[in-house]
Amino acid sequence: MKKLLTLTALALLAASAYAAKSKLTIKNTVGADLDELGDYDLFSHTQTENIDGGTTTDSIFALGDQFQIDFESQCLDARFRLEALYSNAEDAASTLLIAPSGFVHYRPLPCLGFALGNNFSKHFAIPSAFLAASDDTTKYGRLLTDSLGADHYFGSDSLSVYSNGFAGGLTGSWNLGENGESYLKLAAGATVYPGENAYSDGNDRNKALDFGLNGGIAGLVDFGFTAHNFTDADRKFGLFTGLTQNPDLVANLGFYYNFTDSDYLPESRVTRSDDDTGEDVYKYKKQSTKYALGASGGYMFRRLGLGVYADFITGLTNEYIGEIKYYDENGNLVKTETATIVRGSTIVKYKQKDGTYRAKRTDEYTHEGIPLYSQLRLTYMAGDSVELACNFKLRTLLHASDTAWLTVYPRCIVEVPQIAGKISAGLRLDMNAARASGLSALAFPLTYTYKFKKKYK
Repeated sequence: MKKLLTLTALALLAASAYAAKSKLTIKNTVGADLDELGDYDLFSHTQTENIDGGTTTDSIFALGDQFQIDFESQCLDARFRLEALYSNAEDAASTLLIAPSGFVHYRPLPCLGFALGNNFSKHFAIPSAFLAASDDTTKYGRLLTDSLGADHYFGSDSLSVYSNGFAGGLTGSWNLGENGESYLKLAAGATVYPGENAYSDGNDRNKALDFGLNGGIAGLVDFGFTAHNFTDADRKFGLFTGLTQNPDLVANLGFYYNFTDSDYLPESRVTRSDDDTGEDVYKYKKQSTKYALGASGGYMFRRLGLGVYADFITGLTNEYIGEIKYYDENGNLVKTETATIVRGSTIVKYKQKDGTYRAKRTDEYTHEGIPLYSQLRLTYMAGDSVELACNFKLRTLLHASDTAWLTVYPRCIVEVPQIAGKISAGLRLDMNAARASGLSALAFPLTYTYKFKKKYK
């Protein structure tokens, strides 16, 4: 009995230590906005040109809900998120998709931490990797992430559960200098997936290794480096630096190796055989790049209530990380290799009777095309509770005008004090030359967010 009372007292003491100077946040967002919630907008109308010269149109309705709980304290950060998305899109994984995610970051010592989860979000993001116009940080700018990037769905056409890699790692954090003005953060971990994950060399692997560091001088400069899946052929690296002396100013630079983040890449239209009918159809390929250089800048003019932000990422050569497929004389796939490929060069090889391989070029990647992404975001506080914003996003391939993809997204965000919530509504216009001439998509994003916060002293 005495031992039980002692253990109970220790548990209560530990709980009170965690609760001291902690914060609990509960947030719920309902609606659909592909920038913030799910893969679709509330309603969208799309048109796509067919190989026979006709046009296919589609009207998609989607409704989602994101419930999230965040807990922050001196030695423990945790998040639980449950997302549900209903969609009538024919290419969706299912009519109703459910995606549970979260993480736990426990720091028993100021310089030592343990992290576990299947989605760290931006918890380990490098400040100088922030892209101001997109209001996001790519996975290249995160010290730990589910770097496998495998999308797996379990269930049926009517209901499925989304799952990605489960990651864990060690973190360290130090404040240096006489007044602790300098800082250094380190993280290393692994992502595992409990299932098959076929890689380009024909092997099935279920793990990837990550490493990253972030340092700087508070109020002056920030820098960082990340290496994701660095033991494999399709490894990814990121190198970042930026100024931090003015909280209203964004001035960041980034270098990317093997840039494959689909949110920032243009599409190219290719002709392929349909899996069901065998007839030729148009299909679309995101154009990755081997080397990329990026910059992000902006300023918030608080006296005017005006914010101006811009992003820019461009490939440096016409090379990309691709696959070379080898077929035997009977047309059977023998092996697949990951390699550096110049756009328009050989990526398929057929074995001949004498044992040599005959090369055949495909048009999966546009010849000499270099991916380019740019975005401009304008914000204006029209009142204490009304914000107006507009994004202009361009994704294209240099030397290939038929890949130009322009997105214009004006919206209004209204704080509603009576119901302690925020409503965001807008209009999204897509002009994707790879998909159709003129307007390729018209969408109406709409979300309502409610947030509850509780601090414990």
